[in-house]
Amino acid sequence: MMAKQQQQLSPENYIRQRSRSLPISDCYINKGREDSGIAQVMVIRKHSNGNSTFCLYIVDLYCLGIKETTFRFNQTEKELEEVFESFKDTFDIEQVDYTLAHNIIYAALAYADELGFKPHKDFTQITSYFLEEDTEDIALIEIECGKNGKPLYAPGPYDSAAKVRQIINQLEKVTGKGGYDYIVSDNAF
Repeated sequence: MMAKQQQQLSPENYIRQRSRSLPISDCYINKGREDSGIAQVMVIRKHSNGNSTFCLYIVDLYCLGIKETTFRFNQTEKELEEVFESFKDTFDIEQVDYTLAHNIIYAALAYADELGFKPHKDFTQITSYFLEEDTEDIALIEIECGKNGKPLYAPGPYDSAAKVRQIINQLEKVTGKGGYDYIVSDNAF
């Protein structure tokens, strides 16, 4: 009788099932997020083999919450360095502790949820499992969401006119007329 072979987990399933057992090695976030309302958050966990897995979260603190998220699994030090250099070249970043990164992500998630917006599907299906559970074990830091006390929607470069209308309609439904602000974009209409 043959011994049962251990089935290797896909990167997605590994993140969902085992990533929280890996130690968090570093967290980075872009400077200027208070002015732009967009936080680019990178969380890195270290494997016992010396490789790293990281998740990147693009977070809209003004309105939509988790706009996008991605991950790279089991990267060598050289691969991680290449991605990190690209991240540093694109954004002015600073190293932060995990508690701040966690609070920024979950504050934006909760704010967007109050407005009726769901996070990016990959957050729900994969990258939320990379973060520690949002429990009282993580110190609470007050993170301001919205701008001047209300949601501010700034259409992204890939938002279609239909998508912009859908978001504006949702904001109008939840906050009422004048309960939100938005930035008019050339590509919006």
